[in-house]
Amino acid sequence: MNSKERVLAAFNHQPADRTPIDCWLYQKQFVEKLEAEYGSREKFWDEFNIDVAVCFVPWPNQLGRKVEATELADVELLDPRDPFWLTYTDWTEDFAGFNPREAVARHGDRRAVIAHTWGMVEGASTFLGIENCWRDLVEHADLMVAWFDRYSTWMCGLVDSLIDAGVDALTLSDDWGSNNTMLFSPRMWRRMIKPYAARVVQHARSRGLPVNLHSDGYIWDIVDDLFEMGYTSHHPVQESAGMDPARIKEKYRGKLVIYGSLDVIDGLLKYDGAALDEYITRRFEIYAPGGGFIFNTGHFVQPDIPPRRLIGAYATVNELARKYGAR
Repeated sequence: MNSKERVLAAFNHQPADRTPIDCWLYQKQFVEKLEAEYGSREKFWDEFNIDVAVCFVPWPNQLGRKVEATELADVELLDPRDPFWLTYTDWTEDFAGFNPREAVARHGDRRAVIAHTWGMVEGASTFLGIENCWRDLVEHADLMVAWFDRYSTWMCGLVDSLIDAGVDALTLSDDWGSNNTMLFSPRMWRRMIKPYAARVVQHARSRGLPVNLHSDGYIWDIVDDLFEMGYTSHHPVQESAGMDPARIKEKYRGKLVIYGSLDVIDGLLKYDGAALDEYITRRFEIYAPGGGFIFNTGHFVQPDIPPRRLIGAYATVNELARKYGAR
């Protein structure tokens, strides 16, 4: 079983030879530290059996400026089938990610390639700004719903382009949670966000593509909706925001894959040595039995993490991944 097969088996709640492993090494300054103290990112991925390569699609706003909610109906969206979205390279100075074409060419023969895209709220935020986006959800609700309708249709075209490029799964990145509460009421979310996010999820699933939700924070109040919408997995399942691990495992079992568990702040930065090993072991004990689990960092590994700490952590991860593989 190769990495691609292992990840796809996990997404389908099927047995695998071991727990699939991911590690988000896309923060440029950390990647440079890793190279100086250990070796290349690819060396790390090979040595520690990383099964996933994430590729990134640029922000939908390519205007070079922010807009007002009243402009959204007429704002330009580039053709989602344009190769621009697959070949973008003008990243910010702290980013070390791949575009879809690059990821498929370099890793697609053996690793699962997951395309990271921007969901309803995060996509809107690139046009409006984060604070304005939250304000406009209240003050210009009708305009925002009309935008989500338009944007979700555009996203379905982008999904088709990514499938043609050879990606194996899709992430919709859309932070909906905060600490112990959602960023907006479940009622507002169900009325304004859910129908349009569901359109994209269901289109991707109809084309055979697993769909991962990246949402930090507490989203317990809408978990049943995620099942209904057709999401395949949830990253990162943020325990520090109030997402209880044992309760999550019981609720998600057989329905939604848990994709994460190593919090980069409350796990990887906070602990070292035996304490970090214990932290990781406990997550495997809770999440891995019965499958439906892909181990990953909760976000990009940051420059304040010592590379040797990450190396030690992933040595432990590999031992546990084999231990829990067939359970």
